[in-house]
Amino acid sequence: MKNILIKDPKKLKQKIDLMQADGKEFLHIVSDFDRSLTKGSIKGQKVHTAIAQIREGGYLTKGYPAKAFALFDKYNPYEISETLHYKEKCAKMLEWWSTHIKLLAKSGMNKGVVDDIIKKKKVKLREGTLELLDLLHKKAIPMLILSSALGDIITELLKSEERLYNNIHVVSNFFDFNKDGTIKGYKSNIIHVFNKNEFQIKKTDYYNQIKKRKNVILIGDSLGDLHMSEGIPHDEIICIGFLNYDVEKQKKAYMDAFDVVITNDASLEYVFSVIKDICQ
Repeated sequence: MKNILIKDPKKLKQKIDLMQADGKEFLHIVSDFDRSLTKGSIKGQKVHTAIAQIREGGYLTKGYPAKAFALFDKYNPYEISETLHYKEKCAKMLEWWSTHIKLLAKSGMNKGVVDDIIKKKKVKLREGTLELLDLLHKKAIPMLILSSALGDIITELLKSEERLYNNIHVVSNFFDFNKDGTIKGYKSNIIHVFNKNEFQIKKTDYYNQIKKRKNVILIGDSLGDLHMSEGIPHDEIICIGFLNYDVEKQKKAYMDAFDVVITNDASLEYVFSVIKDICQ
């Protein structure tokens, strides 16, 4: 149980037992992507998110990185503020993402960038992710990947690993490409760290797959990810949080919020074992 912190072992066991009694037919998975299904660090260094891969890769115009960092410096304090109201945070995040997508378009963002990031395997999946995806596909358990990252990179990465299974549904920020491969914006409403929730899927075919599945396992790496399960009623939820950085500083907040906290960028082995137990 190294790196596994459980807030209330007795309550967690009760949840697992109830889900096991209901069976896999009533289970579905909701997961974040960056630093949840992907690694948080390699050799002690933080792994770049998909957006950072674009910024650091030298793909766009010369002035893009500095402008992107300026946006980060302006808006990140709102994201991490402990006093700002939730609605105000949402407004600031929407402002940030809206400004950034316009900057990407002006800076020459194109489909070739996505292709190169995938080809060079710059996004590193967390240990156990492929095995988890295989298990969910084998057991016909729907999985929603709900991410404020870039949907094109998520789906292309899963395709490259031959894991974009028909039980997986990705809700994220997908680029709207021009005929020449450059971007003109996002295809749908912007998803950011504070508005990720299952309400996003109510108008999709995927909703019909999960609307009767009353048990959820939620996987995320930030406190904002806890909102992913809002919008659809559930009987039972097991919330599993990856605490990748500043463990001692953030441990209490994560322990208060999640049923299980996985520290030090550990694998998905524990999540795999819980789902396997429920399927027995």
